[in-house]
Amino acid sequence: MIKINRGPEPSLLVQLRDLHLNRIRQLRREPISDEIYGYKVVGEFLWKAQHHKCCYCENKIRKAFNDVEHYRPKTTANRSPGCALKHGYWWLAYTWENLLFACPSCNRSYKNSDFPLATGSKSLCAETLPPDQEIPLIIDPASTINPVEHIHFVYENNYWWARPRNGSIIGNKSIEVYGLNDGDLRELRKDYYHTTLKPQIYSLNQAITLNNTDLLLFEFNRALAMLEPQNLYVGFSYDVLTSEINNIPQITSLLKKTWPTPSEIG
Repeated sequence: MIKINRGPEPSLLVQLRDLHLNRIRQLRREPISDEIYGYKVVGEFLWKAQHHKCCYCENKIRKAFNDVEHYRPKTTANRSPGCALKHGYWWLAYTWENLLFACPSCNRSYKNSDFPLATGSKSLCAETLPPDQEIPLIIDPASTINPVEHIHFVYENNYWWARPRNGSIIGNKSIEVYGLNDGDLRELRKDYYHTTLKPQIYSLNQAITLNNTDLLLFEFNRALAMLEPQNLYVGFSYDVLTSEINNIPQITSLLKKTWPTPSEIG
């Protein structure tokens, strides 16, 4: 998971928001899921802004799935451990800052209606804008929080596992809620490591061994390009490359270039 820049709010959403919210308000009760519709019209905007990737696992996904995800769930929210209230955030269902594009696995099989809050948090009341007194325990990848600063990947028992970086509480909870150690996802990361990352690491380390500055610069730039947001598994790639490229400080000193820090990824 890396930071996401949604870009400007589509005018289409502005036009629809008041119409749908007024319709829901007239129900004079909490809406059910089928009564909240129309927000998926911005799916293509989000899909393109996220480089056709799931906002959580960074898999490439087809637009046809059209899983426009609500960071704050629209009808029912499981806020455990911080709050027992279950009402959803229907008034934010058409808010650009609450919308993301997710794959079916992350959205439906894992996150679903989960929105854990820290102990002592108070849930938003209807029509209240976030964050107020809420302290979410999961990362919003389109917020000011950089997921790479809170989640890193380590090799254990034949797989690359997502782990909280420096003991991050929100990193740990995000890994759990978003299913970042799902078995299929671990297999996909493993495959990406062997087919894409490992050959690049080998080429760069060979350039170091050969002491060929021109080749080293070429391969170093290729490695850096793997961290551009349009690529698969950028957060994962950052930790793999950082851990397996030989002597990055020596390389950067020689090339007068810098290797990014976690806060610079995304």
